[in-house]
Amino acid sequence: MSPPRAFADAGGGDVTALVGYLDVHRDQPLFQAVDRLLLAELRAGPGSRVVDVGCGPGDDTLAIATVVAPDGRVTGVDASEAMVAEARRRAAGRGLPVEFRVGRAERLDLPDGSADACRFERVLQHLADPAAALAEAARVLRPGGQVAAFDPDWRRLELMGADPEVTRRVLGVRLRAIPSPDAGARLERLLAGAGFAEVRALELRLSGCHVAALHGLRVAAYAADAVRTGAVTEAAAAGWLRALDRAAAAGELDVRVSFHLAAGTRR
Repeated sequence: MSPPRAFADAGGGDVTALVGYLDVHRDQPLFQAVDRLLLAELRAGPGSRVVDVGCGPGDDTLAIATVVAPDGRVTGVDASEAMVAEARRRAAGRGLPVEFRVGRAERLDLPDGSADACRFERVLQHLADPAAALAEAARVLRPGGQVAAFDPDWRRLELMGADPEVTRRVLGVRLRAIPSPDAGARLERLLAGAGFAEVRALELRLSGCHVAALHGLRVAAYAADAVRTGAVTEAAAAGWLRALDRAAAAGELDVRVSFHLAAGTRR
């Protein structure tokens, strides 16, 4: 679910861990279904020119390239040089119409009206100004081009199974560390504000009561951050983690989070 702390600056973090995180989550049924929904909303096909913003190690970009081949083109853009290098490595020898570039979502090095579709998958939450990224998408898309985005609303994350006060403090620290934790909830308004028409929106409210939810949320890292910032004591954090583990083992853990998907058409 949520990304490692270094995700927004992968060039300075543990890239191997970040790539592993993305690989694991790409294999989850939820995100596989989301990839299919995003692709449908992009309305891409043979010959389409697609931009995948925040492409990470490039697997989704490569999948799109198989759809637009042989005459289309997919450009994957990521702020991390290390991620782009990994994406290029994975693309080598595949013979697909794809390229990977280092760049920022807010300043795409692409000509006006040069793309048919633009994709953001769990990217906007990491930006201080998601509206600027969507304005760039509108710039590089041709009239009638499609944008599709998917992001969570981390304000609505609920984690039940341990001391509620410690939970509140830990999740509060985590929320403040995300540049735009409510990006998902704002997607529909952001797309309209960037000039997109025919905006379509979907909310996915998910819950889980199993150990995998804890691994996806990386609660140990959140607890460590809360201790580091003084929000909770080390003893309180350790007790909180043990309580969550017990709740998960007993099937009593309840994790709830809201995801949003939105798409629109360039005027």
